[in-house]
Amino acid sequence: MNILYITSEAAPFCKTGGLADVLGSLPPAVAAEGDHTAVLLPLYGQIAQRWREKMNFRCYIYVDLGWRHEYCGLFSLEYRGVTWYFAANERYFRRRGLYGDMDDGERFAFFSKAAVALLPHLAEYPNVVHCNDWQTALVPVYRQDLTGRWDALRGIRTVFTIHNIEYQGRYGAECLGDLFGLDQGWADDGTLMMDGDVNLLKGAILCAD
Repeated sequence: MNILYITSEAAPFCKTGGLADVLGSLPPAVAAEGDHTAVLLPLYGQIAQRWREKMNFRCYIYVDLGWRHEYCGLFSLEYRGVTWYFAANERYFRRRGLYGDMDDGERFAFFSKAAVALLPHLAEYPNVVHCNDWQTALVPVYRQDLTGRWDALRGIRTVFTIHNIEYQGRYGAECLGDLFGLDQGWADDGTLMMDGDVNLLKGAILCAD
């Protein structure tokens, strides 16, 4: 089985808490059992030069998010039996910290949309995509949104793990189209709405397999 983990942090590359510990240890443990395992995370400015020197440039694409048309580079390296992929965009990821900026919603919507768009460019097309916390909650949503126009996505199954339920990715209803590039139908049917706000965690819970 080919498994792709998508996460906003993973040790030893970048870490703020326990999420990084889990994503730094679980994929190598699964790989040791015989599955082909890969991880995709942002190429933050905080990732040390010693890791950057080991990375290989694979390709670049452009990601459409609402009215935005953004560059995304793809780099990779091999470590502990796992292929580690890094999505590069300096405007979104070369920051003082991993989180805490006013545009975090846009940053991780871009990362989630890029994660789906980069699937054909990975060394192995995944059978399972395992997403983690609100920063990747839009991946199952975008996958479902694009399935009707992209046949290859129909064979992928998505898993969503909540590590910290306090952070849910809550945004005003007006963000649905402008910020996340999604049709109003996602709000009208309740998939992404909770207490009057867009709630990305809820969307992932409902859309993940």
